[in-house]
Amino acid sequence: MGVDNIKASLMDKNHEYQKLLETYDDPGTKYAYDVLFTDKYLTGHDVQLACIRHLNDLKRQNNNDFPYTYDLSFVKAIEWFARSIPDPTDTSQLIVPMGWQSFILDSLIGWRDPANKGSRFHTAIVSVARQQGKTWLASILVNFFYFAIGVDETAQDYLVASYDSDHAKKLFDYVALQARAIIKMPEFKRQAKEQGIDPQTRQVIGHNTKNTISIGSAQAGGFDSKHNTIAVFDEIGNLQPRMNESVNQIISGQSKIANRLFMEVSTAYPNVKVKFKNDQDVMRKIMEQDNHEAEDTFMVIYRQDNDDEVFRPELWEKSNPLLGHPELKQQLLDGLVSLRDKQEREGELASFVNKSLNIWSRRFQNSFVSLANIKKNLTQSFDIKGREVYIGFDASQTNDNTSFGLIYPYKVGIQKRFFIQQYSFIPFAKAKSISAKEKQDGLPYRQLANQGLCEITRNPSGTINKQQVYEWLVKYVADNQLQVKFIIADPNLAAWFTKMIENYQRDWPLLTLAPTSQNLSNTTKDFQNRFIDGNIRLLDDPILIDGLNNAILIEDRGGAIKIDRQNWVSEHIDTVDALINAHMQAMDHFQGYQGDNYSPLNGMGDEESLDFFRVMFGSQKG
Repeated sequence: MGVDNIKASLMDKNHEYQKLLETYDDPGTKYAYDVLFTDKYLTGHDVQLACIRHLNDLKRQNNNDFPYTYDLSFVKAIEWFARSIPDPTDTSQLIVPMGWQSFILDSLIGWRDPANKGSRFHTAIVSVARQQGKTWLASILVNFFYFAIGVDETAQDYLVASYDSDHAKKLFDYVALQARAIIKMPEFKRQAKEQGIDPQTRQVIGHNTKNTISIGSAQAGGFDSKHNTIAVFDEIGNLQPRMNESVNQIISGQSKIANRLFMEVSTAYPNVKVKFKNDQDVMRKIMEQDNHEAEDTFMVIYRQDNDDEVFRPELWEKSNPLLGHPELKQQLLDGLVSLRDKQEREGELASFVNKSLNIWSRRFQNSFVSLANIKKNLTQSFDIKGREVYIGFDASQTNDNTSFGLIYPYKVGIQKRFFIQQYSFIPFAKAKSISAKEKQDGLPYRQLANQGLCEITRNPSGTINKQQVYEWLVKYVADNQLQVKFIIADPNLAAWFTKMIENYQRDWPLLTLAPTSQNLSNTTKDFQNRFIDGNIRLLDDPILIDGLNNAILIEDRGGAIKIDRQNWVSEHIDTVDALINAHMQAMDHFQGYQGDNYSPLNGMGDEESLDFFRVMFGSQKG
């Protein structure tokens, strides 16, 4: 179910869901409705999934296969509590929860399990970009469990944890600051005195009840001896797999507690193999399939829907819901844009993507060319007629595209530049259809073919049609009267192509080049530098720009580099591979150095070759 599809598929059911608001007028339910049926909020796929799940579950109440109820008395309790507790960063101020914050609080406390006289949700997966107030949410819940849910309990444990003690202490400080304010409130003053509640530096303890909020970390361990009513694991996205046992210890100790909650809170991190990322992926699939599994797990994730949105600030409310606050929006957005630009200049864009946009991505860690550098080299048009050209070729068969990369050297005054261009052939054998291939790659190939940027393979099987590829190049060179300086091809999959050139285009200088880091390192670095220096020009070609965006740099043990990609199914870099092949010879075009295979007669016909020597040695006749 795509981001737009969730809302679009529900539009004709507005009245059906609107009726729910007659019974459930709480902030959380109103938020869920507004997300799906109004334009009040800008949200992504995962938030919309959480909202439709909530509304559908309200409708499922009283069904035999759904034992849970949404109790507005519990909702009112958490809403009152949240609005009565001071902001830990400024205890003179109260915080009025925004819609998204109420949705989380109301869901976790409002959904009940009457048969077991406890809460429905025992696991909560909450993820949002940094500086959005997730620590405030977590501290509100810890204190609500301690002061409200545990009001008559004794010897109960409450845990604030993280992967290391520093991060755990930060959350605990919020909890303790709020606790100091709570024990002075008229509603809790008597309880605090009778129980001897004492917010200390590293624990909140009831001296008379032995109810204790403590700090813990995965590094320190020791969770297996505790039975925590609530355990909040902050920044769990950075919990490395070798420490997963710490989570198992926490959860196993909670199993017999009716109102138990294990809350996973974090932004995204670079390592996509961690538990928090896996938990999200598993739960997302369950919610998308709506198969009513994991009924005791709540999940809402505020994140961007794809990497490309890093350069679309107008969409950042998806991961930064505080941007929906009219009084905060402009200041927050300006700060985010400034941070994005700064971190991109410093080569730290990956950190911005993880932390500020909440995307699990390593794409920007070693990006080959930044989108900003691509954009500054764009041009509206370029006349290739009659020009010298270096042609790189990257072949494929069933899934990857087959691409030509063409480089045209030219000068503007004394400035030496290269205009680059691609042309691709699109197979669909592995995807089974061109429609599925377009969806997989995220590119409208048939539309782009109509624009003259690619061709769909003519083979009914969906494999590359070799004759189609060869004939296009020959015709393109002839139609544009191009002077072929060199053709450079990877010998692995392009043996058929090099044989055709050798047999039928003997005037075209040909070089085969194995795609190793040793062969490509200097060329790759030079090509990257020319982008950075602004000496490349290209048209606004979605296929080429997508390839440049997908390309990352990898380094071998000897320090040599080449390009690669993160996702071998949907991320294609064939166009960039072809251009780097072409640049192997093009980069020396202005240097007077032509390489070992250079001949002064390259590109000349028989008569032109004779004229070359006649001019050089003064024997020209007539």
